[in-house]
Amino acid sequence: MKQTYETGLRGEKTAEDYLQKSSGMVCLERRYRTKAGEIDLIMREGETLVFVEVKTRRNEAPGMGLMAVNAAKQRRISRAAVLYLMEHHALNLPVRFDLVEICGDQILHIPNAFQPGGLFYR
Repeated sequence: MKQTYETGLRGEKTAEDYLQKSSGMVCLERRYRTKAGEIDLIMREGETLVFVEVKTRRNEAPGMGLMAVNAAKQRRISRAAVLYLMEHHALNLPVRFDLVEICGDQILHIPNAFQPGGLFYR
């Protein structure tokens, strides 16, 4: 378990560095946690708040980490994002949900990977 956690932390740092260098994003928060869920990275790109889910895989084929971000995971991220926006009085800002997969030394960034449809419905 500890090794998995540490792998995840390294992946989040790698993703943060990559997004800062490649897109000029600024990190606002790491591992934002609420009762609704967790967001790995909250970044800002211009006026847009970007909620980033990071999947780090050591031994799987590229793309497999992204498959783990199913509808239920997307709902949890979306709910946590709403709480963040409310908490920071930022409901009027544009938002986007990105995915970053790190598989070995490969980084795959998918901007606007999903839309938060039906936030509070099952």
